[in-house]
Amino acid sequence: MKKHWITKAAGLMLLAVTLLAGSTSTLKAEETAELPDTFAIYISGIDVFGDVETQSRSDVNLLMAVNRTEGKIQVVNTPRDYYVELPISNGMRDKLTHAGIYGVDVSKGALEMLYGIKVDYYARLNFSSFQTIIDALGGIDVYSEFPFEAEGYGYSEGMNHLNGAQALAFVRERKSFEAGDVQRGKNQMEMLKSLIERLGTFDGLNSVAAVYDEVASCVETNLTKEMLMAIAAEQVVNGRTWDYETYYVTGESGSEVTYSIPDASAYVMWPHEDEVAEGREKLLAVLGDAASL
Repeated sequence: MKKHWITKAAGLMLLAVTLLAGSTSTLKAEETAELPDTFAIYISGIDVFGDVETQSRSDVNLLMAVNRTEGKIQVVNTPRDYYVELPISNGMRDKLTHAGIYGVDVSKGALEMLYGIKVDYYARLNFSSFQTIIDALGGIDVYSEFPFEAEGYGYSEGMNHLNGAQALAFVRERKSFEAGDVQRGKNQMEMLKSLIERLGTFDGLNSVAAVYDEVASCVETNLTKEMLMAIAAEQVVNGRTWDYETYYVTGESGSEVTYSIPDASAYVMWPHEDEVAEGREKLLAVLGDAASL
């Protein structure tokens, strides 16, 4: 499994932090909530625009384990087509993406069952969230490994300055590449690396804070505003740096009936159980054995 300097999950979490915390330029430690030393958060990206509370498939499913004492973040990425049990399915399997139809708690619960760990928090974002963030930042510079076209936009090999709509097309495109989803994943990593670098500055944070009300409506989370303020303060005001590691689980392609569509077969990915076990070990190495279910 490949490791990356920055992760999709870390990027999404910092986006949620930034959007909901407001301007960090006035944050003080005594004004923020106390955070646990370790915690896990589920990051869900749904495939719709508009209201983030719309029930829809979850196409991005990431678990992020955070250890504030050691300054470590471990992210495990689970494919959308992973064939897993749901908390509501009585042992029947479904594609992980379909869990989002039943709500973020079902998606979170499916991953808890898969990896056997407790997940404390969630943050759920959609396409509108992403575009609003990029536009609030005045666009973003991102590296493309290949020249390609997507949704009417052209991208050059090398650095590209993109607005929100262009950035969204950049991270969604897969058909232009021989490697398909693999290259799409690489492009997403490049995008979120750029976002982290931009949001890790006061200027970047304050740019997003200027449209706080608009963007906050695009993020659904059970993290309180006070907790998000604490994370933002630690990240920017206190100059916190993190050691990030990512891990990807894979599987074998198949065609099976699913809990949500029991009358027809659908493409699924049977999990590689050894990789799932390794993902669990990596998460627990950051969270500690107390997070084990």
